[in-house]
Formats: sequence, structure tokens, C-alpha cells
Amino acid sequence: MKNLNVLTIFILALFTLPINAQDESISEINNYKYIIVPIQYDFLEENNEFLLSSLTKHLFKGEGYTVIIDNEKLPEDLLWNQCLALKVDLDGEYKQMFSFKTDLQFKLIDCRKRVVYESVVGSSRNKNFKEAYHEALREAFGPLKSFYYNYTPKNETKDKTLTNETKEIKEKSLFETPSNFTFEESIYTLKKIEAGYLLLNANGDKEAFINKTPTGNILYNSERLNGSLIISSNGDLEVEYFDRKSGKVEKAIFKKQL
Repeated sequence: MKNLNVLTIFILALFTLPINAQDESISEINNYKYIIVPIQYDFLEENNEFLLSSLTKHLFKGEGYTVIIDNEKLPEDLLWNQCLALKVDLDGEYKQMFSFKTDLQFKLIDCRKRVVYESVVGSSRNKNFKEAYHEALREAFGPLKSFYYNYTPKNETKDKTLTNETKEIKEKSLFETPSNFTFEESIYTLKKIEAGYLLLNANGDKEAFINKTPTGNILYNSERLNGSLIISSNGDLEVEYFDRKSGKVEKAIFKKQL
């Protein structure tokens, strides 16, 4: 009887752990404001082929998500910070004549190419190509229909090697003592003002305005760059911003002079 109880506990643990892990993965979706759907998935040959992009948008929108096809105009906040969104990546094979089964699985990927959520594999044996893809996608989406989505911005801690208390000390030390930085072979200094800080060039002209939000994020605003700022472990100022030309999140690093 004792051995039977041990075996029962082991089996329950075996089945419970993956479920809890997936629950945690699903709940992390709440930290993202937008879902971006590609107008064309990699394994397909045309834009919105079989109306798969439209169906993806429909499924997420029906559960309360703000969904954008990637050829649509982006909201202003997403233009400046692409890390507000998760992008859908759909894995599948192009349907061929005499295919017996259609399998689809999607992933939700953040701005740093990290997989935040991976769906179950949806399958269909329907011989109609469009119906098979739709049936498989709906099945893959199934677990998200029982998940209540509620956008809750997270207070991101980008320098994970530092505790919040240590970060406060580092920020105070950096901003309240004279510091020089180099960027693109030019020298810059920080100056404290009532509303925040100014980054000044060698001539004493304002390069940027830096201020800290109530949520703890540091914003960097200038004529050239607008984005979020973090302090690296060696005191550099790292500015992440959205580059309209490249369509990507880029990073500018102001190196602290020792």
C-alpha cells in the first residue's frame, strides 16, 4: 500500500508540473499590450493565404487582445517601444495534394526574440486546405480561450543582476555625482535640474532630457533619440529606441569615462 501511495504521488507530480509551467507561461502574456500578426506566415506563399492571418487576428481579438496586422499603422506608443507587443509565429507546412493531416502550432515572441508562450499542436484531417488550416489553428488556440487576459504592465527590471535597492543606490550615485560619458567620439555630462536631468555636450548645450517615471523606468528624450534608459553594471547609459528606418529596436550606449 505504501509503494502504491508513492507511485500515485509521483504520477500526479508528473502530470501537474507541465500544467503549472504552462499556466505561468500563459499568465506572462498579461504583461504585453499588443499582439502583432504577420500578414504572411513564413510557410505560406501569399499574404493572408487561406485567411490565416485574418483568423489569427479574429481569435485573439475575440478574447480581448489588441491585435495589429504587421502591415497596419502602429499605435504611437508601440512605435517608440516595440517591447509592448508579442509577435505571432505560426509553424506549419504548406498544404500539398494527398496530405493526410495538417498540423499547426504558434508561438508568441517578445522584442528580444524570447518565446513567451508556445501553443499546443492543433491538427486536422480535413481534405479542404482552408478548412484544415482553420480547424488546426482553432485547436492550437484552445487553451487561450480559457485564459482571462488582462493587460497589466510590468515594472521591468532590465539589469537582472541588480536588486531594486542596489539599482536605486547606483542611480543615485551616478546622477548626483559629476559624470562624463562618450558617444560617437563626443563627450557629455549630466546636470541635475528640478524636473530631472540634462545631458549636455562639450559646449554646454542640451543633448537630452532624462527623467524617471513613477513606475521606476527612466526615459530619454532628445531631438535624435527617444526611448528608455538603463544603467549598465559598469555605469554606462544604454538608450533603447525604435529606429523608423530599420524598423527595429536599436541601442545607443553612452560610455562612462573612468
